[in-house]
Amino acid sequence: MLKFLIFRTDRIGDFIFSRMLTESIKLKYPNSRIDFVCSEYNSKYIKNFKDIKKIYVLDKYNLTMLTKNLIQINKSNYDYLIILDGKRRSIFYSILMKAKKKFVILKDFRPSLTLKLFFDKYFVNSEANSQFNNFSVIINYLNLKVPEKINYYNDYKFKNLNEKLNTKFTLLHLDEKWFEGFYHNDYQYMSLNFKNFDLLINSIFNKFKKRIILTTGNIEIADFNKIIKANFYKKRKNIFYSNKYKDNLIYIEQTSFRDLEKIVKKSSSIVCCEGAISHVSNAFNIKTIALINKISLKTAIYWTKHMTNIRLVYRDNIKSICSQISNVKF
Repeated sequence: MLKFLIFRTDRIGDFIFSRMLTESIKLKYPNSRIDFVCSEYNSKYIKNFKDIKKIYVLDKYNLTMLTKNLIQINKSNYDYLIILDGKRRSIFYSILMKAKKKFVILKDFRPSLTLKLFFDKYFVNSEANSQFNNFSVIINYLNLKVPEKINYYNDYKFKNLNEKLNTKFTLLHLDEKWFEGFYHNDYQYMSLNFKNFDLLINSIFNKFKKRIILTTGNIEIADFNKIIKANFYKKRKNIFYSNKYKDNLIYIEQTSFRDLEKIVKKSSSIVCCEGAISHVSNAFNIKTIALINKISLKTAIYWTKHMTNIRLVYRDNIKSICSQISNVKF
């Protein structure tokens, strides 16, 4: 039985993309063991996947945990150690680990002496190619088959929601990327608020002609709360109906990412900011309009080029975004 240890100590969307590698491994070596070194943040999500046997959390401030994990890893006799996140902490931590073969995907950080002494091969994670193509290089090098799509939902169980989602609908996901002060400082923000919220809703209604389900992330956002307070009333538990549109516009409160995936799967179209949710929608082949930063178009293409049913619109003022949504063609 081959044993693989994969480093992915960043965000959920990055892990989702890594599923193309784990799926390739399982296609050729169905009895192989795949373990992950991850962050505290994404460990709660990764633990849901049954084909991953062991998870080690990398917390650089917890010396006891680092030592304990290192001892367990070195006792496991891994055949392959593969660093997908390219993080300095992952590279230097892995130097202390035993494995027959060590590979790393790097972007900007390329310590030549360290790579030469401790790794069998490194791969450049360049935005000159799409991320799908970059990962395909290492998959081909390992003599594995590149999957046609990233389908990571085997043995998947959803939690029940307090709302029947029997009819197709449009999902509008307003996470922290929509609101200034919660994500990148160089992002163009659209000043979305409770006063102009109706403009966005009308543009989506007019575009897709379907009921809208509204969700958000786990970060408390004052402007989003004002939108909910001004436009919705509580129907039951975590379900809110629109004052104006009733059950044609529903807000589902406090959805975990796992619950959000169920909503994505049942939707017919999605409006969101590009990120983990667009990786999920691509897996289910859902029509997706994703907001991106105009100055980061190269990065957006790097992540989405392999996606066949996604359309990118530029982050701008809310009127411009509504206009772009109206003009999107699938």
